[in-house]
Amino acid sequence: MPIPLGLTSRRWQGPVLLASGHRLMFLAAGMYAPVALAAWLLAWRGHLPLSSWWHGHELIFGFAVAAIAGFLQAAVPKWTQGPLFRGTRAGVLAGAWLLGRVGMALTPAGIPAWPLDLLFLPLLAGWVGLDILRAKNARNYQVVAILLALWGLDLTYQFAPPGPWQARALHAAVYGIVTLIALIGGRVVPSFTQNALRQAGHTSHACSTPLWLDRLAVPLLALVVASELLLPFSLLSGVVALLAALVTGLRMLRWRSWQTRALPLVWVLHVGYAFIPLGLLLKGISDLGGPIGAFAALHALTAGAIGVMILAVASRAALGHSGRPLVPSRLTVMAYVLVIAGALLRVFGVLPELVLTAGILWATGYAVFAAVYWPILTKPRLDGQEG
Repeated sequence: MPIPLGLTSRRWQGPVLLASGHRLMFLAAGMYAPVALAAWLLAWRGHLPLSSWWHGHELIFGFAVAAIAGFLQAAVPKWTQGPLFRGTRAGVLAGAWLLGRVGMALTPAGIPAWPLDLLFLPLLAGWVGLDILRAKNARNYQVVAILLALWGLDLTYQFAPPGPWQARALHAAVYGIVTLIALIGGRVVPSFTQNALRQAGHTSHACSTPLWLDRLAVPLLALVVASELLLPFSLLSGVVALLAALVTGLRMLRWRSWQTRALPLVWVLHVGYAFIPLGLLLKGISDLGGPIGAFAALHALTAGAIGVMILAVASRAALGHSGRPLVPSRLTVMAYVLVIAGALLRVFGVLPELVLTAGILWATGYAVFAAVYWPILTKPRLDGQEG
């Protein structure tokens, strides 16, 4: 039987940052995003010896997986009524992630990164998986499967020779993370929206998704991952991407998106999710030979879906798990706007000056997030509860 949260152990007496693993990992994601993107912009301009492979890898296996780890360390104890991720577990996971970044930073010197970079995801999947399996939390077994698949793709990237298979592994990992966002987002976005609209006095309509659409979304996205690995830029990959775009877009029809415009903590979730069907639509058109560049589709999913949804979830979870009201500050809303603007400009801007501006906007948004949430994530909860 799951152990109630209140009975997991004695009250935490150690450092605040180790009171719950989401603290360290949300800060890691928020601080690493602007640093890694600034490094890439400098490399793009010829000032640092970093490749586009490094940029892609660190967006996915540096920034995105740190945020995923932060979310899971906050969410899994609630899903399973099990122990908090704190103390040694939180510290070891953060340390493994940091070692991976050190390993990747050494790659320009010809030092292999894999001994350090491949530590983090198996540890995360193992600890998360054990808690989920102990609680027999079957609906989240697929979360563990996605984490292990991401580790397999990172393994492929590290051991494949530079070239097509590294690109396939990175692109498939993007779609793997999008699959995870669609899985979790399909649950939380309508739920959070419904609760917020009811509190705002909108009680006449429910936010829901037809069950058949929910059941189709994740398998279709898994097919996108498989087609990206086996038959990229093909008729099959294009058709599958268009079908996934249709299904993920239709899911939003009953989510009452237009009624959330006065609720920043909610509308940002809708914007982040909306980048999924947009990116898949652009990918489908591109793969079928249409007038859309492959990088436009890719950045709709990376800078857009992944970047915006991580910001939305991290800001909400950090407030909720610190005992604060779920009301974002003006600076937080500014961070939302900067990241969304940067993502849109990167997708639809083609001139080098626009690409540079897009990167600066996106990185600045995450720098604002890190500055605003540093005092929230490094101080004890206001309500005196654990975590």
